[in-house]
Amino acid sequence: MKHDFNAASSETLLVRAGDEHAIALMRRAYHEIYEPAFPIEDERDSLEKIETRLRNPVNGVMRVILLAGKNLKQPDPEKADLAAIGIAYFYSQTGAGLLAYNAVSPDLQGGGFGRLMVEARIKGLQQLAAESGVPLKSVIIEVNNPAVVKPEDDSMDPAKRIALFEKWGARQIPVRYVQPALDAGLEKSRNSILMAYPVNGSYPDAAAVSAFVKGIWQANHPGPHDYSEDPDYKSMMVDLKKWGGFKDLTDAQPVKPASPPPPAPPK
Repeated sequence: MKHDFNAASSETLLVRAGDEHAIALMRRAYHEIYEPAFPIEDERDSLEKIETRLRNPVNGVMRVILLAGKNLKQPDPEKADLAAIGIAYFYSQTGAGLLAYNAVSPDLQGGGFGRLMVEARIKGLQQLAAESGVPLKSVIIEVNNPAVVKPEDDSMDPAKRIALFEKWGARQIPVRYVQPALDAGLEKSRNSILMAYPVNGSYPDAAAVSAFVKGIWQANHPGPHDYSEDPDYKSMMVDLKKWGGFKDLTDAQPVKPASPPPPAPPK
């Protein structure tokens, strides 16, 4: 489908459990946008898992699922013009958010949807936190580390992705990050770094980042194993305590909009 709009003229829709119209749109966005953006099955959640966890959160992990496009609220979901889908996790037991997945229709990339989905998902996390009665302490993203992951092994050069996120206001957290095993049979990962977006105008301190690390490790260790005794987890907690926080970035710095391209020379 050829789109004739951009982020500025689009609308967003938060998918709620029980809203069958929004869920029908989400299913379309999953197949039309999300699957092509994450073609490797092990690197994406299944549609069944997304729907099930939206309706019935597990281990205190709640989901923000956001759609962007046009005509999203008209009665027939097949007639909506879908542009993007984004997913965020809210670790309600610790009050931390993670911007997990984002996918934009290929012919709309570069139209401002990436930044729109970041800002809208942060608002969705704030809304979910308020409804849960739990303050949102941090909004984190996991990004492939350019020192570990080569450009040809990622859908986007990791260094360029970091630069883009920094342009949108994210800041790197200078702590060695180890992602817990996210499913049975998987190993811990050392391929990522952490970045943080500001919440209510302020970047997170060490305690707020620790809330995310604790949240993701706690959510992925529901069994008898005590994650807090894992050497990697303990090392991250020590590193975060030493770091303390963004000394020169307590308050969010405004991100200047990109300059418009110069006019084309007359022919």
